[in-house]
Amino acid sequence: MITKNDFELFTRLVETADKSFDGHLTVMKFTTNWRVGFVTPEDRDAIADMPVGNTFAEAARNALGEVHP
Repeated sequence: MITKNDFELFTRLVETADKSFDGHLTVMKFTTNWRVGFVTPEDRDAIADMPVGNTFAEAARNALGEVHP
């Protein structure tokens, strides 16, 4: 279920992607975690390097924290 907080985080991700990363944004959900990054991953190593979280919100905050310390 998408919460209001999730929607707000996604909006911030899109704005950041558009402003700073030529629109690149990748959101991935796996069995045990989420990955969010401002790249187009080319292989497993690139995916492993993306910010991670147990939830979408955690991964999104981690990705945004790397851009906005």
